[in-house]
Amino acid sequence: MMNIRILRNLAVVAALALGALAASAPAPTPAPTMMPMSGMNMGSKMNMGSGMMGMMGTAKTPAERAMVQAMMGGMNDSSGMGSGPMAWSGNPDLDYVTVALHHATVALALAKVELAYGKNAAVRALAESTIDAQNAEIAKLKAMLDSMHR
Repeated sequence: MMNIRILRNLAVVAALALGALAASAPAPTPAPTMMPMSGMNMGSKMNMGSGMMGMMGTAKTPAERAMVQAMMGGMNDSSGMGSGPMAWSGNPDLDYVTVALHHATVALALAKVELAYGKNAAVRALAESTIDAQNAEIAKLKAMLDSMHR
């Protein structure tokens, strides 16, 4: 009986000592914040929570597969978004331009898919104007990015 009481007391003392030690230890350096590239809910038909590859599996028509490819291609574009999450730079100007360039590149690719497969004249006209606008936007953003890296 005495041995069990001593062991319990030792366990309490050890736990208190470890807690005090942990409280006095320096905080670990936090990892860079990551921009999520998946997990966005884009409506009931398209949930990116399971990733782009999951979307590819649900794409049944050539147009749907082309849309998914356009979005996946945007993740490997020259905007610096690469494959997967990107670390924030700590410079809000650079982060904005990088994300905006990625967005414009994906919008351009999606508009091209619409022109390849779409039939609705109004939607096709929107895609054409999107292509013009995104090409201009991409040129501006790339120039800004170049000036930031000098």
